[in-house]
Amino acid sequence: MTTKKLSPLLIAVIIFVAALIAYLFYTFQDGTSKLPVMREAPAFTLQELDGTAFNLSDSLGKVMLIEFMFTSCPDICPATTYNMVLLQDELKKQGSFGENVQFAAITFDPNTDTPEVFAAYAERMGIDRSGWKLLRGEETYTIEKAREYGIAIQKLKDDQFVHTVTSLMLLDANHQIRKVYRMGEEMDNSAILKDINTLLKEK
Repeated sequence: MTTKKLSPLLIAVIIFVAALIAYLFYTFQDGTSKLPVMREAPAFTLQELDGTAFNLSDSLGKVMLIEFMFTSCPDICPATTYNMVLLQDELKKQGSFGENVQFAAITFDPNTDTPEVFAAYAERMGIDRSGWKLLRGEETYTIEKAREYGIAIQKLKDDQFVHTVTSLMLLDANHQIRKVYRMGEEMDNSAILKDINTLLKEK
């Protein structure tokens, strides 16, 4: 009686298929899926409400959810901040908010959004400032930085602004942009929370 030997090619195929099955199994078991890297997040230096300089690199090692906004916005910005506060509360339950995940709100209307106005907005919206960065800078600088992030902003004659509705983005711990979301009532908080947790598992 003779025994047939498996060819090297067949062995390689079997190993590949087994590895693929194992990968898919553990991916679905974890409930995670790889988020693509879109690009490096452009660096910036802005000021916190107390005047302290904040560089994006200061939060290296933390997953960040960043919104570009202005507090006098009548609709989409406060709706976005409200949803972010709901996400903040879920992350606090998980114990990851502040330590591993940080939120940032960057105003491109610093003339209106003085530190006092911005702080009052934060309190009104329920922002937990232990895990948020509320950031200001020169108007032209901030608008230019927003454009580097792919956000179009136009200042109107009445000093109001219109801007791209995809002004909310998720950065991983290495500050690579991994996801861009629509703002306001169209936000899917469950999907965003899942994406944040996916990035936390990469750390």
